[in-house]
Amino acid sequence: MCNFYRVLSSGSLTILFLLTFAKPCVSQDDGALRRQWQRGFEGLELISQFVELEAINEATFAVARPKETVLVVLGSVERVSVLDSFLSKGGAVLVASDQASGRNAILKYGVKFFGKPVNARFENDGYLSNRDCPVIRRFNKHPSLNGVRSIASNRPGIMFADSLTVIARYPALARVGAPDAFAAAGETRNGGRIIAIADQTIFTNQMITAESNDLFAYQSLLWLKDSDRKYVHFIVDGDYKRHDNVEDMELPPVQLSPDEIREILKQLPAEKLLEFGNQLAADVEDKDLINEFLREQIDGISDYDYNRGMIWALFFGVCVSLILAFLWQKKMLRRTASVAALERHLKSKKLSKFRAIRDRQWAANLLLDSFCRQAEGRGYRDWPSFPEGLSTRPGAESERLFDEMGQASNDFKTKPASYWTQSRLLKLEADVNNWLVMIVMTRGESK
Repeated sequence: MCNFYRVLSSGSLTILFLLTFAKPCVSQDDGALRRQWQRGFEGLELISQFVELEAINEATFAVARPKETVLVVLGSVERVSVLDSFLSKGGAVLVASDQASGRNAILKYGVKFFGKPVNARFENDGYLSNRDCPVIRRFNKHPSLNGVRSIASNRPGIMFADSLTVIARYPALARVGAPDAFAAAGETRNGGRIIAIADQTIFTNQMITAESNDLFAYQSLLWLKDSDRKYVHFIVDGDYKRHDNVEDMELPPVQLSPDEIREILKQLPAEKLLEFGNQLAADVEDKDLINEFLREQIDGISDYDYNRGMIWALFFGVCVSLILAFLWQKKMLRRTASVAALERHLKSKKLSKFRAIRDRQWAANLLLDSFCRQAEGRGYRDWPSFPEGLSTRPGAESERLFDEMGQASNDFKTKPASYWTQSRLLKLEADVNNWLVMIVMTRGESK
């Protein structure tokens, strides 16, 4: 059943496209051609393609094997003499007729059609509240009705099923006691199958997407096809594909709700969706439908409404511009404040770093000055040639310490303030302590 719905969903979309856009050589003003298209059966033929039935012409049908063929008879059956013999040879027949001409037709296999009007007793049982277009919801179990919720008719007729099994019945009718059979089905001993329906217009392009008509058409053809049949031949009002039934009333096209369209799209296979999208885009482009739609919409607007709309659009544009300008200015102010705060932060950070460097340089100066005062009683700045003139005891160790003093003094005088890192300052402090020990030892020996 899932596959039925998938194929049918694709067919429904394509049929909807045909009914909405693809009306070849039909303009909106040409009512006669439009009605002719709506009463045609191209949608039903398209569904037969999804069932994988190949359409054949009258010449091919004459030589085709009945057991491999489905015969679809729509409208008048009075002149279709081949129907009974075809069914007796094991063929499959879908016959639908409301006998709108008023003439009656009787088939050998127990089906009788009468061209009498049918009216629902209640308005709610009529399609779009038309009592002469009953909506069929009373079903018996049959493969052709699986999942079918309702069938919308269009001025159907009366049918007697006789030996066939009634599978669908009208709702309560205005005429009490009137035959209520709408559709019947049966099988012959030699493998023939038949579905008889009291209204062929349920399969027209206008009605095929109404209610569950498309699903009923699909599953009816699928049941008639069985497993062996691969051809289909259409006879309309006694001729091959002639669509001139003028007795049907014109109904507005069926509109699918957004939820129904979304459900169809979910069930549609990816390749079918792509094929349909490409076909739709091509037809829209070829027929210039978008520009035509825009022209129709613009032409329908009066000068007063157009000017009023332009004024409102201009007012709205000015309001939007002012709001955007206000938000932009506010954003720029926040950005300016942020930049100023960042600059202050960087400046403060840079100043703190400079102070730390200067303090370490000053600490180095204090260490050297403290050593000079303890060693010679004068400050470091008062001893330009430090450490020359410093009295030390002879020996390699004293010479090494003397060289360290000279190097430290030279570093302090020539290196930038950033040279005095924390580690260099600690090393200088340790060196000064060693120098003091040497001075103390030198003076102790001299005494």
